[in-house]
Amino acid sequence: MTKAKRKPKFPDRKISETFLHFAEPLLEPLGPHATEEQENQALQIAFTVWNAVVYETANGNTHFMTMLQNLTGGQPEVAALVAYMISRKRTLFGDDHRLVGEFKFVQKDGERRLRVEARSPYRIDSTRSPTGICW
Repeated sequence: MTKAKRKPKFPDRKISETFLHFAEPLLEPLGPHATEEQENQALQIAFTVWNAVVYETANGNTHFMTMLQNLTGGQPEVAALVAYMISRKRTLFGDDHRLVGEFKFVQKDGERRLRVEARSPYRIDSTRSPTGICW
């Protein structure tokens, strides 16, 4: 009889706070007057990198990491930025194996806040792209 594989415990911190901290290097250069579209584009990059690293780390699935590297091939500036974000995810957030699902800014108590859905990498919804990469 085989034993069921034990899934790691996820961190207690909010995924929205963790993801926003992870995305800081992409958001900070935009400044306080960034448009919502600019912020969403930066967060989409962070989302794609985060999820590709989680799939590789949690499941050994390198498919999304390979796709990400192929998409940035021939674009040295973009490839360097993505490599930096991959390293950032592994070194600062390596213990967090939650996937980032849907994210959006919402108004709450007069403040603009980022709302982020956390998903398990062990239960895959085949109807959605887990990394945000469009193919």
